[in-house]
Amino acid sequence: MSEAHQYGIAERHGLVERGTPGFEEQVTGGFGRNPVQADQVMESHREELIDKLSAHFDEPDGTPGDIPFAFVCLGLGGGTGCGIAPHVAEAIKEYTDGVAQVIGVAVLPNTKGPVAEDDEQISAGRQAWNTVYGLDRLEETVDGIILVDNQRLAYEDAAEGRFSEYNEYVASGLVDLISGSTLERIDPGEYDDVDPPVVDLQDVVTSLSFDTRGTNARPGYATLGRSVTLTKSLLGYLLPFVGSQSVDSSALPRLAAGKRTLAEASPDDAEKAIGLVRAPVEYVSGGSKGIETSTMRRFLESKCPEVNMGVALTRRNLASFTSLYTYRRENVDRIVEIEERADEYERQNEARQVA
Repeated sequence: MSEAHQYGIAERHGLVERGTPGFEEQVTGGFGRNPVQADQVMESHREELIDKLSAHFDEPDGTPGDIPFAFVCLGLGGGTGCGIAPHVAEAIKEYTDGVAQVIGVAVLPNTKGPVAEDDEQISAGRQAWNTVYGLDRLEETVDGIILVDNQRLAYEDAAEGRFSEYNEYVASGLVDLISGSTLERIDPGEYDDVDPPVVDLQDVVTSLSFDTRGTNARPGYATLGRSVTLTKSLLGYLLPFVGSQSVDSSALPRLAAGKRTLAEASPDDAEKAIGLVRAPVEYVSGGSKGIETSTMRRFLESKCPEVNMGVALTRRNLASFTSLYTYRRENVDRIVEIEERADEYERQNEARQVA
């Protein structure tokens, strides 16, 4: 991303474009552990968000650009992301006159860490409080929320080095779900006997939301999982037409469920699920090595009552299965745990003030 598309937020200056003289001094430190302060500052500079969107996306004739969907990514443990992300989502909605579908990708902090708080460390209790504050506000502005839990890496050796891999894993899953065949510009009509079911953006948003046709639409909370397997052996890379491998249709969705981004959320508690198979054309055309999509669908249906599934083509020698399982907030144990920790933190703070 070029510097022309990067901005910081500062209490006195509002949105500050990267590359502006003194940028680092103006935005260094963000808002630390205080999302309420970040929320208030962004509220007072809200019109700047619309101006920046107009500057980057308006058509030459001045009409708003076409933004069918947007991801708003934020960390929930600190202050800046929790405070400003809802305003970003609101600005996108306003700029597109409500047309854009906005999905929040929210990163949960590790709240099982040390509880001592000092100048260098935000306590687990404070991170929990910030998380609840951020989710409460985010719910009011987005169409669905995908949770990514940093606690999945909390107990691994050298976990810091794994975060970039974790980010790539999440990004790959999102790209598969949103882009499908369009990523490689493959037209299924070019192939005989291939008519794969398609999932589009609206299907994804529907799977992430509840009561979408009613007056009380609410975002759901989803966990993402992805599994990948090679469709060609090493020999097949050296000799064309040799070394193709069959794909275990029952293993891919099971592995994806096991690699979900929220470990403590059981697929059996989900109310909705969406899955996408991505594979070379010969694996979806019903040949001898064809993937049994009905087996994959049955796996999803065994977990939750409302299921959607699609198939996309790829020219790569890989078969992947990406899934989202969606829950109501009160049924996500990890969030319930964080809410309890936040309540405890608030009680302790009140007790300190009384003392």
